[in-house]
Amino acid sequence: MDARNDMLRLLQSRKQGYSLEQPFYTDPDYFKLDMELIWHRDWLFIGHDCELPKPGSYITVQIGDYPVVLVRDQKGRINAFHNSCRHRGSRVCNTDKGTAAKLVCPYHQWT
Repeated sequence: MDARNDMLRLLQSRKQGYSLEQPFYTDPDYFKLDMELIWHRDWLFIGHDCELPKPGSYITVQIGDYPVVLVRDQKGRINAFHNSCRHRGSRVCNTDKGTAAKLVCPYHQWT
């Protein structure tokens, strides 16, 4: 049975006032379906501009399987990037928030 039909069956048989069945919390196929149908279809709020007060300020978040970094550039614009180096996949920013003159890969020192 595919995850979507399985989810529907469990939702239709759910007792009102009780929590969801275990697969909703543990099944990787349910997670993948949630990410595709809910999280990846629309804009997500991951931070407010006041959290990035000056150029070089950044915050990091995890959106499903994707690490993301928001950073304020030298012109005051806010940009979002994958928080991983495209060469080896190393995490570029390892803290939840901070300030950096440049975002640098820890593996090869790429900027």
